[in-house]
Amino acid sequence: MEREFPIVRRPVAGRRTPVVVSVPHYGTEALPHITLDDYGEPRFETFAYGFADTFASDLYGDLHEHGATVLATPFSRMFVDVNRRRDDFELHDDEVRSRRGVVRTHTMREVAIFTRPLGVAELEARLRAIYDPYYATLDQLLGELHRTYGYALLLDGHTGSPRRMQDHQVIIGTRHAATCDARLAATVGEIFTRHGFEVHQNISGYTGGNIVATYGQPQTRRVHALQLEINASLLMTTSREEYIAHITRGGVPDKAEANIARVRACLAEVLAALPSVLATLHP
Repeated sequence: MEREFPIVRRPVAGRRTPVVVSVPHYGTEALPHITLDDYGEPRFETFAYGFADTFASDLYGDLHEHGATVLATPFSRMFVDVNRRRDDFELHDDEVRSRRGVVRTHTMREVAIFTRPLGVAELEARLRAIYDPYYATLDQLLGELHRTYGYALLLDGHTGSPRRMQDHQVIIGTRHAATCDARLAATVGEIFTRHGFEVHQNISGYTGGNIVATYGQPQTRRVHALQLEINASLLMTTSREEYIAHITRGGVPDKAEANIARVRACLAEVLAALPSVLATLHP
């Protein structure tokens, strides 16, 4: 890749905590070689933005200033979704087909997004260039913290589709307490609740993706992992109904600045509180 990949932002010396914040759906960019002519319809070009997590960069992008190490990808999950299993796609006559897997080749109505089919060899090249380095970097960052502290915590940060999350404002996913000690999840939940948000845990569809499932091994490795999902409807002034039509036209929703500030305040408190809870779990 010509640009920095993956994105890694480290805290200044002396402020580092045993927390990594992963933002797998941070990016809105297309791959460098993709042009408008590659899309089946011109409007499909905006899918790269629509498949990103709305305003994730506003919430999680600068959390290195609060002691966490931040990992993110600049590329839209339409091209490679690093929060899916590496083999999460289907093959039809050596053509990759995927509506919601490690890559997106078709819409939910089975319409091809691109003019040219995606072959297995091309997908494998993408995975080696984007998917594998993301996990290798996450391995490295968590390993550094584990060697320093004897434990680590991975917070996988997301903003969720208003259509799918409905009225759930904040969802914490821990694979039903398998990937993270309950006291850490409770600490996160208490902070968001105190700031006036409704918090739920392990709602169906939001129990934790592949990253949390892969790295959350609190008993055997002393690495805790939780997924944090913030309903994007809180972060914008656009209604749920208008949102899809808006981004389909290539627009960016107007930000609800006050709510974004509230969530950012919660995240700052979370990152201040988690290290001491971790220390009590692993004295």
